[in-house]
Amino acid sequence: MIYYISLPVLSLLLIVLQMMIADIVLFGIIGVDLSLILVIFAGFRLDIARGGILSLVIGFMRDCLSCSLSGLYTLTYVVIFLISLLASTRLSPGKSPFIMIFTLICALIEGTVITLLHPLLYGGDISMHALKMFIPQALIIGGFSPILFKVFYWIEGLLSGEAKRTAERT
Repeated sequence: MIYYISLPVLSLLLIVLQMMIADIVLFGIIGVDLSLILVIFAGFRLDIARGGILSLVIGFMRDCLSCSLSGLYTLTYVVIFLISLLASTRLSPGKSPFIMIFTLICALIEGTVITLLHPLLYGGDISMHALKMFIPQALIIGGFSPILFKVFYWIEGLLSGEAKRTAERT
């Protein structure tokens, strides 16, 4: 129950953190999509109910904070979660090269969908600047994904009480 209560707050903190990293560290040139990596991690590690709600809430928060109330990020994150869930049943997601390649592909899918559907919803032309920006962003996300997966494993262990059980054994 505490998972579902804390989910919106933690999702909001994650989105704000990734926006701060993009603005402060990378000077707003390129963004690091931590929320996408968390959605992929949820597809590999969580069941369909918990992971689906997580991806739905993160997508909704991302839509709200990017002033895109069309539900574009929500739809994209839920679809990427389902693709990750399907891939985790078919493949062994424990190796770093697999995580990097899979995250790169998912980041390219997200960037393509957002870049192509945004002009359809809001009018205008497809931005060539956006097309040039999401490829380096996908490469950065793919490169950092094994490190962030380890951080998410660690956080998952802390939240589930694994650290307490390990300390009690010794």
